[in-house]
Amino acid sequence: MSFITAFGDRVFVASGDLIRTFRIGDDEGMTPLISWSELNPERIQKPSFEAEKDLKAVDKRVILCLAHSNMIAAHGRRLVAVGTNEKQIHVFEYFIDNNYKIVKAEHIVTSVVPKAPTAIVFDREDAYVVVGDRSGDVHRFSVLNGSAIEMAGAISMILDVAFSPDGKRLLMADRDEKVRAMRYPSTYVIDAYCLGHTEYVKTLAIQDNDTVWSSGGDKNLHMWSITNCSKPRRTIDLSEWEAPVRKISINVAHKKIAVLFEKKDKMIVVDLETDPAATQSVTILNESECLDVTSTGHYFIVLGRSTITVINLLTMLQATFPIDDELNAVLSATKDAVDNLFKNVTHNNQLEYEKRKAEKFEQIEQKRRRLNNQEPSTS
Repeated sequence: MSFITAFGDRVFVASGDLIRTFRIGDDEGMTPLISWSELNPERIQKPSFEAEKDLKAVDKRVILCLAHSNMIAAHGRRLVAVGTNEKQIHVFEYFIDNNYKIVKAEHIVTSVVPKAPTAIVFDREDAYVVVGDRSGDVHRFSVLNGSAIEMAGAISMILDVAFSPDGKRLLMADRDEKVRAMRYPSTYVIDAYCLGHTEYVKTLAIQDNDTVWSSGGDKNLHMWSITNCSKPRRTIDLSEWEAPVRKISINVAHKKIAVLFEKKDKMIVVDLETDPAATQSVTILNESECLDVTSTGHYFIVLGRSTITVINLLTMLQATFPIDDELNAVLSATKDAVDNLFKNVTHNNQLEYEKRKAEKFEQIEQKRRRLNNQEPSTS
């Protein structure tokens, strides 16, 4: 799997077990953020006995999700978090000089996730990272000491998590066609279910405190009110592109959304100020497949199998950023953790759903018993 994110003019790329960074417009080139040999053993949290029995030895570490801190406060910390196939969440902090060059990066904490992570985001204050996993659970982990709290659960795999800009709403998208809007940190209060997709919801983009966009397997781009998701406020049909949506990213300042499709070498840019929405197709130069996209300043930045392309939204001109041979080899061989997110329609999905639902409720009941420190009644 391969990911890209940005903060200001600094961009971060994660693929395989590599984490690279560069600045837009900087001739210095791409550099590693940190070496895995620099992990501080004293900052790696020990798992509980339940998590420990589920941990698996892996031949090679693979990054499954990537996030950067928000730095809302002036004294905010520059943090990068990744989740790996080892069922671990690693948080790193980096420091810059007066020329915005990274002078040091260090390992802050490592926490254990019960199941393989699928999506990650920092909360508004950067005190916690919130992680969705393959079993449908959402946990938050303290950046300070790695302590974990279960925040929410679903029957289906979590595919994306995001916060409203004010940090008061946590949104999660899942494989069962839903987007859920919950209050944060009181996530037991669910403000709304956004129901309207007919296939998995792969990706979210937050426009403002009451507006979220979602897309995925049904090739529709829906706009929702976060506080009232009874039906989409707006729908943009993307079926003419004949592929499921892989990723969306919004540039709020320019009121545009970038849309990537599965197995495609192009993206489209949706102009949100027009109705019906105007779309512009952008073929990424010298690229066979687009993997991820992010937005910062006046740019969309596209990560492909062999290129990193910076698209200037003022001119729509493309600039290709050079990548090193090691990263190029990893990108060319990258694979998704789950090949097919569509549901299996060759047998009765309802029976499988009910089985998973029963197992989930049994897990919840077991947790309740442990918290109450009592055995179930035999009467």
